[in-house]
Amino acid sequence: MIRSFLLIGLLSFNLSAENNEKALKQSLLKFWEARNAQDFETIFFYESKIGAITGSSSENYFYEDPPPNFDSVIDYYSRVESNVTPSNIRIIQLSEKVYLTLYYLAGSYKYSNGRVDDEYQARVSNIWLYEDGGFKLYYKNFNKLKKELKPMDIIAYPMD
Repeated sequence: MIRSFLLIGLLSFNLSAENNEKALKQSLLKFWEARNAQDFETIFFYESKIGAITGSSSENYFYEDPPPNFDSVIDYYSRVESNVTPSNIRIIQLSEKVYLTLYYLAGSYKYSNGRVDDEYQARVSNIWLYEDGGFKLYYKNFNKLKKELKPMDIIAYPMD
């Protein structure tokens, strides 16, 4: 128990970020580095402590995640494996401490059911909250891309 508090304290000190778009982009990249490495302490740092909403457009569901504890982070994130890279990152500040990130992921992904996709591509939207001295992931939505589609920058809606 004391080890957990010490670990959280060290991570909070080392991972705290300024409240701006540049710092959020670095946090997003660090989060995915941690996911790829299964660095559970860092993943736990970036999880919102009020819980989260997760959705998958390709699976057609949304669900509410309860506030995480370290064991729940290990339980979930040890079941999935990724080697993905975020690209085409767009950050939109919605309010003083709330940000929307839009980006793509590409690489390989092993789902909790054991299925592996070595050509994984997804369009991702997240809502990040700036709380407790850093950015915390509150909302996650993944929409798997068809293989023939490629990541691209956000563009104006065509009005032909």
